[in-house]
Amino acid sequence: MNRLSIQLVLGLTLVLAGCQQPVASDLTFQRGAQLLASGSPKSAIPFLAQTIASSPDGPEPVAMLALAYALDLQGDRAILQANQVHRAKGAAPGWERVAVGIAEMTRHHPAEAVASLQQLLDNVPADSPLAPAARQWLVLAQILKGDHPQAEESLRTLAQSPAMQPCAMLWAAIIHAYNGQNTSVAQDLAQCARVVVSASGQQALGRSLATADDQTLYDAAVAATAKGDLDTAQRLFATVEKRSPDACDAAVWLALLAGARPQEDPQAARSMLKQACLSGSMQSRGLANQLFAVVCALEDRPDEMIQCILAGQRMLGRNSVPQRVVEQPKPESVWFSDNIK
Repeated sequence: MNRLSIQLVLGLTLVLAGCQQPVASDLTFQRGAQLLASGSPKSAIPFLAQTIASSPDGPEPVAMLALAYALDLQGDRAILQANQVHRAKGAAPGWERVAVGIAEMTRHHPAEAVASLQQLLDNVPADSPLAPAARQWLVLAQILKGDHPQAEESLRTLAQSPAMQPCAMLWAAIIHAYNGQNTSVAQDLAQCARVVVSASGQQALGRSLATADDQTLYDAAVAATAKGDLDTAQRLFATVEKRSPDACDAAVWLALLAGARPQEDPQAARSMLKQACLSGSMQSRGLANQLFAVVCALEDRPDEMIQCILAGQRMLGRNSVPQRVVEQPKPESVWFSDNIK
């Protein structure tokens, strides 16, 4: 199928939201940033370290290396590296605060993670490419802290961005399913579906689907979800999944819909989402892994949470070279002390 999966609008920025900056002139730094954006921090570390060794001026490569260490589950080293970032007086913090937040999560210090990420959000403009990434990590830190109401509040803020609304609603659905709030799950899924529903799907829902192809059935299922008709949505997604299990992300929808049905086993949604991480198309498994990261946070498993995020990032095709990566800043002579290693 060509145009269906949620991941096409999910816009997940957890790993590297700064991919909208001008292309770097330093190819070593550029390659490190690309690898980090693709969900491969271990591979990115040598390139970022080499950049710092050859051109030590400027805070951004140091911050990016700290982020790579954090995503590679080297929490202590990430924090040490983040402390080496020197920015001009009055400049807003950057990726080093995200790195510290991630590192503190893996060190089982969620309160410290929340503080680091909130510090970043308090000091960057709302339209900064860092903001949605930091807020997503903040939600995960708040979940690990056990503060589900505050996590939901952060998701409502995230949902104010149209591009991030599907992601926010899906995460909220998982939190509500975990807490047995079936009605809220249904509302979350309907709100998400209304963002991605197509006119063709709405039209198809009003006519016979006996001979409809898989694309039409999928579109109609999304339209049914948007209307709150979850029984019809479940039936149509199940038909698509049976016909073409490797063609779309119907398995993910079915897992989420299970969380909205009070007659289902409370663990059904979790089990189905976990299975969706292991089978189906690469794109569907990528989406399932990134969503299952929220389950890992709910279960206080931060290492597995990050592993799911990175696995999903790789499966979603982020290994292709992006057109834009984080800009390598020009050396700042004021930070001559950066040359002392």
